Amino acid sequence: MFGRNDAISVANYQDVTTTLEAIYGGLSPQLRLAARYVLDRPDDVALHTMRRLAALAGVHPTTMVRLARRMDYPGFNAFRDVFRERLSGARSRYSSRARALQQRRGQDGSLAEEVAAADLDNLRASFEAIGADRMQRCADILHGAERIYLIGLRGCFPVAFYLHYACSMFRDDVVLIDGAGGTLADEMRGVGSRDALIAISFSPYTRETVGVVNYAASHGARIIAITDSVLSPLASSAAEALIVRSDSPSFFQSITAAQSVAQALAALVVAGAGDEAIATLAERERQLDSFNAYWDDVPTRFGAQ
Repeated sequence: MFGRNDAISVANYQDVTTTLEAIYGGLSPQLRLAARYVLDRPDDVALHTMRRLAALAGVHPTTMVRLARRMDYPGFNAFRDVFRERLSGARSRYSSRARALQQRRGQDGSLAEEVAAADLDNLRASFEAIGADRMQRCADILHGAERIYLIGLRGCFPVAFYLHYACSMFRDDVVLIDGAGGTLADEMRGVGSRDALIAISFSPYTRETVGVVNYAASHGARIIAITDSVLSPLASSAAEALIVRSDSPSFFQSITAAQSVAQALAALVVAGAGDEAIATLAERERQLDSFNAYWDDVPTRFGAQ
């Protein structure tokens, strides 16, 4: 069994997990509980205080200290730094991840199931971590905003577009920032302290999105960030940060949890918007009907009169 005199040298996250798995069988029951949680939920190690992490793992806070020292770290903070570095570090290049997928081709038929399982895990973990109270606080910010700006570029654009489309069905003051024709700066014109900005981005974070967040924050707008880490450059300026998981065995991050959070946020906003929102929705529906926007013909049996 490893001990303090064994001088385990753990330099990075992969070393931590490999060593923890190797010594797991020789740990005490309490240390096993702590180690199991660390292996299963590495993001939590980076994001939570030692006391909160211990509560989540079901152990005493001193158990976390003992686990860190068992791994030859001087204390818990040094141990946690490895997990923070993992979370804030650059993701693998998309091309490398795609190549790894190609190398799996023909080996098994489980990739689709793995993607689905990862998305289900992302949904569960994200909503558990965010909680209903934080979602409601975000809805309250949006209720009180004079204008709502939204930005989500590249892979996050579908989330921003959905929120813009859904909210614009019952509000006239929703602005989608997409930089069409090089007008990103123009779309931010007039943002101020009575406004809110919803920004969506995951690592590697889009530079333009970070710039818009910083600009809006400097002009007093309240920021709601939908992002993947409390260490995200979006989170540092946010009044509320909705941290979602985007893990996927695919070459690209998953936006499933972010999309679901956006859907829940739109539902909360309309639920608290009052009769005026219902009247606006009804007017929007009449306008769409006038354009015959939806295919609603009822198919008939072939040959029916």
